[in-house]
Amino acid sequence: MTTDKELKEIYNFYKDCKEGFVTRDGYAAVPLAGSKSLVVVYNGEQLKVCKTEKSAHTFIKKHRTQIKKGTVFVS
Repeated sequence: MTTDKELKEIYNFYKDCKEGFVTRDGYAAVPLAGSKSLVVVYNGEQLKVCKTEKSAHTFIKKHRTQIKKGTVFVS
């Protein structure tokens, strides 16, 4: 498990990247090689491939609420 300090360091390192993004709570949207799609990763697990950055943000928002409720939604 990653500590809060490590998550903050990862976020600060990648905050100025041109493609993809990292959130402060450990989610990352990484560009998929050879396409404009993004792979959403959380705790080292690939959750979903999204076509746009906006759809990746939307998926992460929904996934956060599912974790808080105790059920994990993975599609």
